[in-house]
Amino acid sequence: MFATFFSAQNLTFVDYTRTLRMKFLIMRLYTISFIAFFVLTAFAQNKYDGDMLTSFLGKSSASVELKDLKAGYNCQMANENHYLSRDGIELILSNGVLYEIHLYATSAVYGNFTGKLPKNLRFGMYSSELKNLLGKPLVSYNSGYCEYAVGDYLLSCWFEAGKLNQMGIALK
Repeated sequence: MFATFFSAQNLTFVDYTRTLRMKFLIMRLYTISFIAFFVLTAFAQNKYDGDMLTSFLGKSSASVELKDLKAGYNCQMANENHYLSRDGIELILSNGVLYEIHLYATSAVYGNFTGKLPKNLRFGMYSSELKNLLGKPLVSYNSGYCEYAVGDYLLSCWFEAGKLNQMGIALK
């Protein structure tokens, strides 16, 4: 009888331990899920960046796409053809159509663009790295400026101390 009682208590203890382990595992999964959700939400880029930016060129100021772009970067209207953002982006329209997008690594006026740049470029890269990626530029000046024809748009790059610090994307 003692052996049976001990064995039954032992099973109960084992079951209790398993239950605790399962509860601990479930709590751990909830915690990890919460942290992952928080990180993804906090750092999610709902803004448009990278090569996607070029798709906005030529869009009408009344288009939903351009309104979304302006909203995504909290652009403020300087005038009907010029929008500014503290997120390092500037939009320039011509005849009611988005003609140019300027991106700034660091600017007292425009802030810092932290998104991806078109063509896998990145702020801080040297002009030689850029040339390795895009080839020979259409125009290049020793003052720290070069221009590339990429598809149906022009890519203008400005360098400070030899490093990319500003980019312009414009319709051809």
